Amino acid sequence: TGDWAQASSTSIADPSPAAMPVTVTSIAVGDGSQQLPIVQLAHPSGATCEVTPYGAHVYSWKMPDGQEQLYLTSKWPGCFNPAKGIRGGIPVCWPQFSETGPMATHGFLRRSQAWQITDSGDKEDGTPFVTFRITDSEESRAAVGWADMTFAVTVTVMVEADKLRHVMGVENTSGKEMVFTGALHTYFAVGDVLQTRVSGLSGQTYLDKLQDFKPVVDSEPSISFNGEKMDRSYMKTGPVAIEEPSGRKVVIDKEGWGDIVVWNIGEKDEGSMADMGKGEWQRYVCVEGGVIRPESPVVLPAGKTWTGVQVFTCSTS
Repeated sequence: TGDWAQASSTSIADPSPAAMPVTVTSIAVGDGSQQLPIVQLAHPSGATCEVTPYGAHVYSWKMPDGQEQLYLTSKWPGCFNPAKGIRGGIPVCWPQFSETGPMATHGFLRRSQAWQITDSGDKEDGTPFVTFRITDSEESRAAVGWADMTFAVTVTVMVEADKLRHVMGVENTSGKEMVFTGALHTYFAVGDVLQTRVSGLSGQTYLDKLQDFKPVVDSEPSISFNGEKMDRSYMKTGPVAIEEPSGRKVVIDKEGWGDIVVWNIGEKDEGSMADMGKGEWQRYVCVEGGVIRPESPVVLPAGKTWTGVQVFTCSTS
């Protein structure tokens, strides 16, 4: 990929090998001089998904009726900054979640230009998929504590009529154990977060970042939002659902990711996010599987592989 940011009309994150049976387009981002490749997946039902090789970032997921399921900032694509990643969609946060360690926020994979397409096509049932792969590099070895770590990470995205499947695999090719946290940091679009409920977490313990990670038992039947910032990490949870008055429901199932994060920036703090449009705190909620807590990370022995899966199922009534 080279110094694409310094050149005009250059492509961000080369999606090669180009012979893969997948549709790749591009959009102009930033000041218009840079091109961001977009991989398009289309299910026979009419459901679609778009992923960019930049960060292996899921950019869009639509139902057969065209309804977008993921929030993306209205400042896109002019706000694109390769040093900061994309506000919305599904950033790949690894090998550190948030600011829980010495690295830059959410680690180095979500901003990497080094992802490559290694497989794509249609499964026997017609489900389209694409797989991205990245290995250790000068970029990863520059991260605190990772100078001698070697690895291969894959991200596979599949779209079905009512589902999005998102699979992340980590292979430790180092001669020693690997320790990491992470998440597939999903921004779900909602009509109004003040009218949105998140169910499936009643009775669960969460760590409240706004109270210095104080453990709290959730005694409410469902989570509601009141315009204040919310930043909770629920520990060892099962399926969770996002529900709206319109009848839309998205169920989040996961494997490998032990925790669930529920986050919204809130009205007061929205201004701290320069790449979010005014009032857009009300148009999304982040609910995602993750391995969040630095005191309970994934510890992956040398030569072993870890897999984390998220499956989103959308329905309306």
